[in-house]
Amino acid sequence: MLEGLTTDDLLMGLAVVAVLIPLAIWGLRKYQTLMADGKLSLGEVLDAVEEGVEKVEQAKEDVEEIIEEAKEKKQDDNKD
Repeated sequence: MLEGLTTDDLLMGLAVVAVLIPLAIWGLRKYQTLMADGKLSLGEVLDAVEEGVEKVEQAKEDVEEIIEEAKEKKQDDNKD
């Protein structure tokens, strides 16, 4: 199942997971905060969504950067 995967591929996967885990933790904490009083207002939801969009966009940029660096490294390795 893991045939053909290189160490670099696995490291890239771990880097992506390292970017996404804090996002998931933030989401869980945000949910707990919103649900702490048992009431949920539309304003709270909209604020959380706006904040979440910013977090997801940052995570997307980080993942894209990791992928781009991996592609560049692979191209450099192929030149050698």
